[in-house]
Amino acid sequence: MKNAFKSTIRTFARKPVINLINLGGLAVSLALVIILSLYCYAELTTDTHHKNIDRVYLYAELGESMYMPGILKEQIDLNVPEVESTVRIAGSWEAPAFQVEDKEPVTSDIVFADDDFFELFTYRAIEGNLETALKEPLTIVITKYLAGKLFGVGPALGKTIKLNNNNLLTVSAVIDGSEGNSCLSFNSITSMATRKIVQPNEGEFTKWEWANFQMFIMLKREVTPKHIANKILKVIPDNSKNLYTKLKLNPFANIYFSNLLQFEQSFLKIGDKTKVMVLLMVAILVLIIALVNFINISLSQWMEKIRQTGVLKVMGARKGDIFKSKLFETLLFFLLSFLLALLLVWSLSILISQYTRIHFNPTILVHPTFLLMSISVTLFIGIISSILQLWHISSSKVTDNLKATFSKETSGSVIRGTLVTFQFIIAIVLIAFTILIQKQVKFGSNDLGLNKENIIGIKLTNPLNEKKEVLKQTILEKPGVSKVSFTQYFPGKTLSHWTTIESGTDGGKTYAFDTFNADEAFFDITGLEIKEGRFYKDDLTTDKDKLLVNETFVRENKLDNAIGMKLMIGVMIEARPAEIIGVIKDFHYKSFDQPIGSLVIRNNSWVSYCLISLNSKDFNSLHTTIKEIKEATARLSPGFPVEISFMDQAVEKMYQSEISFRKTFMLFSSCAIFICCLGILAMSQLVCQQRTKEIGIRKVNGARTTEVMSMLNRDFIKWVAIAFVIACPIAWYAMHKWLGNFAYKTALSWWVFAGAGAIAMVIALLTVSFQSWRAATRNPVESLRYE
Repeated sequence: MKNAFKSTIRTFARKPVINLINLGGLAVSLALVIILSLYCYAELTTDTHHKNIDRVYLYAELGESMYMPGILKEQIDLNVPEVESTVRIAGSWEAPAFQVEDKEPVTSDIVFADDDFFELFTYRAIEGNLETALKEPLTIVITKYLAGKLFGVGPALGKTIKLNNNNLLTVSAVIDGSEGNSCLSFNSITSMATRKIVQPNEGEFTKWEWANFQMFIMLKREVTPKHIANKILKVIPDNSKNLYTKLKLNPFANIYFSNLLQFEQSFLKIGDKTKVMVLLMVAILVLIIALVNFINISLSQWMEKIRQTGVLKVMGARKGDIFKSKLFETLLFFLLSFLLALLLVWSLSILISQYTRIHFNPTILVHPTFLLMSISVTLFIGIISSILQLWHISSSKVTDNLKATFSKETSGSVIRGTLVTFQFIIAIVLIAFTILIQKQVKFGSNDLGLNKENIIGIKLTNPLNEKKEVLKQTILEKPGVSKVSFTQYFPGKTLSHWTTIESGTDGGKTYAFDTFNADEAFFDITGLEIKEGRFYKDDLTTDKDKLLVNETFVRENKLDNAIGMKLMIGVMIEARPAEIIGVIKDFHYKSFDQPIGSLVIRNNSWVSYCLISLNSKDFNSLHTTIKEIKEATARLSPGFPVEISFMDQAVEKMYQSEISFRKTFMLFSSCAIFICCLGILAMSQLVCQQRTKEIGIRKVNGARTTEVMSMLNRDFIKWVAIAFVIACPIAWYAMHKWLGNFAYKTALSWWVFAGAGAIAMVIALLTVSFQSWRAATRNPVESLRYE
């Protein structure tokens, strides 16, 4: 062991530069694998920290209806004995603002839930008792993050928070909030008893027509969910059954990667399993590249290792002794690389999170289970690498070893060429995929079918909603403002989804659609175009509650003429007939990964955003206008933070997931390609080393530098060309599958593949040409002096 350790140190010291490159490349590879593995593990184990996950279900039709009437809980508890507990959860109707004493208010989210919420879902209490935390009205449970924002350092238990400049809530518990990745996302939660006080609306708890809650159900042990949905349907009155016939019990464990219809105030978040699997595949490819790269660089030192092996064989060393020595050297190298990789991940975790939005707790890097698995994988790939190297070295003849000569069989040129080709297949696929992701993101954010430039949106608080006309006139007086509109629509905010019937029918045919309210000015600001009929007018009292539908609504419902048709609007409150007076052209109100749905726009005063069209010509005047708008809004809504967003930036946020995925993929693909370059650099060094005398003879016989470089580069060009031919169908298949997740997708253009091949070829030539130029310009006397 001692001799093996000394031999390893001597090997490293003999060529420190190339060994440092090898060590750095391997460390970067392992760091990338660690980061992607941690992210994929966190995503794929979402919600597994909840103890009762196997018994909890969401009663809904995923992708369609998720809102349930509050009265359903009481009926389930009374009539379905297989159910152990039912929990209603709802977001807030208004933007919550929290204030502690005279400090500046803080905007955050708030969720309302029944008091047995923590029986279904597992959270760790830092302060307080979760079993009783929601039993009393006007109490609130907050996360450690929100407690820090509101109270700073120190205990928060028992302190009071003013909600929306009105009700005082007492902190009954503080939870960690970082127990594990979850589809439940909130910073504060309070009881349904509190909801009845701060947002009083008795109808949502007593009427079947009011559906404002998500319903989570925990079954008793040993109960299967097979027939429970039918039992629940039986407790719903006959006149409301048609709205809930498609509902079923959806396992809570499946929610995160489901086709979940999210609402603007939703506390549920979803993941994208396709992206997770793509990044997991990138991690595997990087691991393979790391192994291939290490072998290639190690084999570039073949001349010295083969002489050393020959001497050892002459001295009587057995193959087993040689294997143990080289195995120790390789494993020590891999373990050192692993330690450097841990250091890289630890030190760069914040930067990585900010750039890629990949979040993980760095403390997991010192968790015993993580260390055991990581070291095991590292040692495994180290052993594989050792076996491949030793197979070459120990299988050669002693006489060849001592002369450092290479037969066709033992030179390994075919195998090393195959490895380089394999590396470039991966590189070309990654480059092509990176180009396509960028192309898709650009395609998705270009033409939405509505104007998004020079428009800002203000989230309306309760005081602003009550003073809409005053707010409108105040803003219109500001220089740089051209139009003001009130609406429920803002990019990135998912709309309500309704199901209703045509007025005057027996209810046999239902109409499902997304919907939002907007005034007349909304159409001027956004530039939406009318296809049939007309826009409604605010100054016409007869246009109140009139409807506009989009082309998709007409097409999906197979309507010959939608104008004049009346829908029963207000199913969840008081149903009344409302007439369709116009059909607008389709526009993308959702992300491009979702198809344009049936849409109904209503002329109703219940709104949540104020849209402002600006005509400021330069940055300074724009900044001044926004500052004045903020000041005016703050005066009308004291005690509430002013939320102003640019509409074009909100559109970009709609594609935040794709943008983050693009950045992540681009970062890790670039690192993988860089590591490939290290491998091909070592390969080119090996080729030049093997052909030193040949180069010298050619130079003596008058060969020009360009001719020598061409000769040395020829094989590498051939390998890249072969890699391109193999990579194209693989890349096409992978990209075709990925684009299948989008309702509207960019074309798979030929230049994506050509560009990837060209980039790979340029990278290879630049890398190889450096070594070949050095070899071609070397004095031939140095290589032929011993001949």
